[in-house]
Parts: sequence; C-alpha cells; structure tokens
Amino acid sequence: MNKSFIKHIAFYIFLISFLSACNTLKHLPEGEKLYVGADISFEGKTPGSYKKEILGEIEDLTIPEPNKKILGIRLGLWAYQKVERDKAGFYSKFVNKKLGEEPALMSDVNMDAVEKLMYNRLENLGYFNSLINSDTTHRKKTGDASYEIQTGGRIYIADYKFKNTGDSAIDTLVLSHLAKETKIKEGSTYTLAKLTQERESLSVLLRAHGFYYFNEKFFRFTVDTLDTEEVNKGNLLLAVKNSTPEESLLRYKINEIVVYPKYSIKSDSAHDSSDSTTYEGVDFIQEEEFFLPDRMYPYLLVKEGDFYNITNEENTNRRLSSLQTYRFVNIRFEDDSLKRNGYGLLNTSIFLSPMNKRAVRADLQAVSKSNNFIGPTLNLEYTNRNLYKGGEAFTLRGKIGYEAQLARGEFSGLSSFETGLQGELMVPRLIAPFHLETKFRYSIPKTKIKLSYDLLQRVKLFTLHSFLAQFGYEWTANAFVTHTINPISINWIDLTKTSTQFNKVLDDNPILRLSFEQQFIAGLNYSFQYSKLNRPDQISRFFVQFNADLAGNTISLAQNIAGRTGDEQRLFGQRYAQYSKFDVDVRHYLNTSKEGRLVARVFAGFGFPYGNSNSLPFAKQYFSGGPNSLRAFRIRSVGPGSYVPDDPLSAGAFFDQAGDIKLEANLEYRFPIVSVLKGAVFTDAGNVWMKNEDDRGGKFGSEWFNQIAVGAGIGLRVDIDFFVIRLDVATPLRLPSKTNDNEAAEFIWRQNFNFGDKSWRQRNIVWNFGIGYPF
Repeated sequence: MNKSFIKHIAFYIFLISFLSACNTLKHLPEGEKLYVGADISFEGKTPGSYKKEILGEIEDLTIPEPNKKILGIRLGLWAYQKVERDKAGFYSKFVNKKLGEEPALMSDVNMDAVEKLMYNRLENLGYFNSLINSDTTHRKKTGDASYEIQTGGRIYIADYKFKNTGDSAIDTLVLSHLAKETKIKEGSTYTLAKLTQERESLSVLLRAHGFYYFNEKFFRFTVDTLDTEEVNKGNLLLAVKNSTPEESLLRYKINEIVVYPKYSIKSDSAHDSSDSTTYEGVDFIQEEEFFLPDRMYPYLLVKEGDFYNITNEENTNRRLSSLQTYRFVNIRFEDDSLKRNGYGLLNTSIFLSPMNKRAVRADLQAVSKSNNFIGPTLNLEYTNRNLYKGGEAFTLRGKIGYEAQLARGEFSGLSSFETGLQGELMVPRLIAPFHLETKFRYSIPKTKIKLSYDLLQRVKLFTLHSFLAQFGYEWTANAFVTHTINPISINWIDLTKTSTQFNKVLDDNPILRLSFEQQFIAGLNYSFQYSKLNRPDQISRFFVQFNADLAGNTISLAQNIAGRTGDEQRLFGQRYAQYSKFDVDVRHYLNTSKEGRLVARVFAGFGFPYGNSNSLPFAKQYFSGGPNSLRAFRIRSVGPGSYVPDDPLSAGAFFDQAGDIKLEANLEYRFPIVSVLKGAVFTDAGNVWMKNEDDRGGKFGSEWFNQIAVGAGIGLRVDIDFFVIRLDVATPLRLPSKTNDNEAAEFIWRQNFNFGDKSWRQRNIVWNFGIGYPF
C-alpha cells in the first residue's frame, strides 16, 4: 500500500465525514432546533477584571452544553444520529463509541433555572441585587440563548469581628488568628470562597490544639450592611453555632498508643497477636519482630499526654507512608469516654500493612534515546524493603542492552553495547555524627548509599568503564520542596580501546581530548526542587530545579598542602577534574482552558572549569538540539557559539558540539484534539558555549545573543494519563551560523520556506519521537 493511496483514503474519509456532518440538522427530532450555545454580556460599568472573574464562575451554568465541533464539524452528533437511524458503518460506530453525543436541543434550555444559578453565583462573589435579562434567538434549524447581566453593587468588608464563646481556649485561638493570620482584611471584597477558606483554616487551627471533633460547619458568618455609613460595605461577624455538640467544644489529649507493625487487612491479625513490646510508652504488637520498635518510634509525632494535633497526625501518617516497607497506613482515634482534669482522652491505634518484603522485576524495553540510538535493553531488579528490620530498602539493578544509531555519514553502522550493575541502600533516617531528626517535622531525611559499575562499548570508537560511588541525603521539606545533597560523589571513568577514527577526533580537538582525560571526578552535588505540578487544578503552576556540582576542590587543597602542584595534579594516575557547575530550570504551566496549557521554560547552565581543568569533563558538558531541547535541530547539532563542523554527520561533530555554558528557552501551547489525542505548537531557542577560548571559536562573549538558534514546529501526543507518546516536527527559523543560502550573513532569520522541495525538507525538517512531554 503506497503513500498516495493512503492519502486518498484519508481524504475521502474526511470528505465523507464533512458532508455527512453538514446534514446533522436534517435529522433532528420533528419540531426541534439545535441549540448552538449562549452569549453572556454585561450592562453597566463592571470593571474588566471583575467580568473575567464572573465569567469564570457562571460560564458553565449555561446548560445544556452545545454539541462539540472538530474543525467546524459536529462529528460526535453525526455519528450518534447514524447509529440511531441504524445506518452506521464501522467508521461511524467507532466514532460514536469514542465521541458520540445526543443533540443539544432548544427545548432543553431552561432559562429560569439558569438565571437562579447565576444569581446564586453572583451573590457568592458579593454582587447582591443584580439583574439578569435572558432571551432566545430562533433560526430555521438552530437557536441560541443570551444573558445580559447588570451587577448590583459589590459588597466590601468594613469590619471583621468574632463573637466570644466564653471558652477561653477557643476565644484565644480565634482572636489570635484574626489578629495575625486571617486573609479577610478591612476593605477586601466579600466572597463565599474567602469565608469557606476562613472556616477551614480556623477548623484546622482548633484541631491542632486539641479540639478533635470540631469542624468548619460549626462556624457561622453573618453580614450586616445596614449598620455601616458607606454604601456597599458590610460588617462581618464570625460566631460558633449554638447547636455545636458538646464533645466538639472539648479538648482531647492522647492516652494509650498501640502500633501494629505487621497488620493484615484480610485476617485482622493485629488482634490475634499476643507478643507486645513497650518502647517509650508505646506498645508495639507483632507476632514476630518485623520492625524494630526503636527504629519506628522516631516516626511517631503522636505522643501520650499531648493535646491532639491534626498536623502531628498528618505528619505521622506521611512519615510512615514514606517508608517503602508499607502499603497502607491507618491511624485511628477512639474516645474512651473518660475525662482527666476536664479533658477528653483518645486511645490511638496505628495499623501498618506491609508490602511483600522481597520483590524481583524484569522488563525488556525498546529504548529510543535522544542521541538517535535505538535498541532493546533488558533490566533486572531485586528489592528488599526491610533489610535490617528498620525500613532499610536495598535494591540491586542489572542491565544489558544493545543499540544501533540511525544516522548517515561516519555514524552509519555505529552500534553500542552496554551493561551495568548498581547497588543502592536507602536508610530512612540520618546516618551522620550529629542528631537532627527532631528538626524535621514534615518528613525524616533519608540516607542513600550507591555503588555502580557500567561498561559502554561503542563499536568503531571506544570502550568506557565507569565506576560511581555516592553517599548523600534526600528529604522533603513540605508538599512542594525537595532537597538532595551528596557530600561524597566519586566517579572514575576509564577510556580504553580507542579506535584510530576516534583518536583522530581527539587529535583534531585538544580541548575535547582534555575533557576525556579528566576521568576522575570527585566532589559534592546538591539539588533543590520546587514543584506544584501535582496541583493540576490550579490555573498557574511553577516548577523550579536548581543543581550545583562542585568537583576537585578537596583533592586540590590536600595536594597543595602536601606541596604537590603542576604536572603532579593526578590521582591514582588519572587527571582529575576541577570545576564548579550550576544550572537552573524554571517552568510555568498556565491553564488557558479545561485542557489547554501554555508552558514556558527557561534553562540556564554555567560551568566554570579552573585549576586542573580547561573545560568541563565531556560527561558533564551541555549540548543543544534534540527532542527535549531545540527540536528544530538534530541532537548535538547546535554550537558551541557559531561553530559549524565541516561534516555535520561525522563522529567528530557529535563530540565537538558541546559546551560549558547553556542557555535555552521554550514556549509551547498544548491543546486537545480528540479523546487522548493532543496537539501542540511550539518555539525553542538556545545554544551552548565554551567558558575558555578554543579552536572552534565557541567562547561565550558579548556576541552570545546573536548566536541564539531559534526553531518552531507542531506536535501530536497520545496522552493516556500515565503514558505519553510524542511526535514533534520542526524547522529552524534562525541559524546561529553561516548557511549555504547566504554565506555573507553569520546570524540570519530564515526568509524562505520551500516545503514543496524534497531536498529542502530533508535538510530543514526535523522529526522527533519521544516518550513523555519534553518538559
């Protein structure tokens, strides 16, 4: 089946769908008209920002929802009608199953009900005594609705007070909140959302100070607009309802605490166990010692004799859930109906359901990498989730893979064999000469120890042995911030069996040779991450990651103290690297509609080689171009600076085009097409540079802005929530170097786009296939 035949089939399917969809109006029920939507307008002087806020609240109220259009065609309605008339073929049945929808009819429009909902939403925003005029327009086969809104005067808060309950604890807590923490200020707008948030905040405050049974429903707000001198201002009064149950006004303390470290949901084995160990006043019940009590106790922030605190409950749950040992964590509180010194008592039970202690996993992957290597990889993994009965997780990973590179020139026939073994021990506490566990309330830091060996054999080029040893810590500061620090990070790389071809590449570029000679990398690295990506409901979300990598300083200092300088700056016979490297990745995700996203990303990375190094080690350098970078340029095909290799497809070009400095920016708009199929339009810009002068002329200097490469393109994505397949196609808009089209200009914007020329497309159209979103 040739491409021309496929194109004709696709065209005819589209044409049939288009012509058929145009006939949807002919098959409506008798006497009915198709509802095509509603228009909302404003009368009077409503500020533009307020209009946007109001529309955000009421646009979804204009029911029914009109039938969706795809490229101007009501495809779902067309397929539904075909099935209803028993005239559906395979194609229309398939479309109906995925997109089919009943017709939205004018007879379904209930304007009185919509107006009532709109009035309610307007009052929730503080607009009282508003007016809404609604009407319908009927055409031959279609109709629509219109709603004209004249907002009443918006209510502002003149004063905010609390009515004392007579309970000194409640009154003190609430008054302190009103004085320091409240978001409701004098002069702020009245909205139901603010009042709801205030009730929730106060409820959490009381539950953090012993009021276990209290909830936000026991607060009541009243607004008095008659007792104010100014129009559209009201006095806000907060009170506790008289109907609040007595137990909700009682403070509770923690009484007995019992932990079941190996609880089975199926058999409810906790209550059948008789072996009990008491540690620091906490009873640990387990038939056999599954988890050491002294190792688990630091995870418990719920303490006997303390007032009940919802924050301590949540943090205890989170800390125990962070252990890879357990599948479920369930904390239960029971009122023992006794009182002590006027306080209620809560008995606490903590049920912990473990996962299988040991697990073995094997998977075979078809890997497609950003450097155009593809091939199968076999991964094996063994895990012990509770190695020393303290939640220690030991993981042993092995891999073996073969890849071939799809490329032309010297890359043709290039293959790669890779194998490796890695052992990682995660200890769920600090292993350090100092004790800081009590400083971390949200979660306990983890200690990670990693050892690995990798063998990479690039046919026609070289064999690389890599040894890595790391010791570090990872902890979560709050719901958005994660820190990782490795004070010890040692990477030793042994380059062997270099081919004549690869040696020529190194001989032609002394800087590249030095970057491969720096095979001993010892230092520390740190990573900070701030992410709100787990809050998809928020309109605006940020992601920030900062990395710092420092190498060689301790070794150099020790050698200087010992009097070893100059050519003696080697360790174990290897030239070691000295550098400081910092980079930051900032992303902003803006929800433009229910499924539309505008994503902006800026990346800046700076490496500063010094002392024993003239450039970063090759493994630490930046590169530009490829499916997760500048998608209009092939992998490693941009820079450094204005450098262009004589043969872009040579092996030397692949290793040449990297740098110590990288600047990159991306802007992408993502939108739904149909079902799980999504689309995107994007533009990317950036380049890499060297910190110091080299033979390629790629040093970072005052002309860096003129050396920015720019590209743009479109993409298709199959997004199945947990899995995304991505295809992007792009073309360069601005080249950072001389081109064959215009040898006189160094940094030019492309003027001509000859998409009909096959040779032009081969040179200027870049296809990128990837798994997951680029950022």
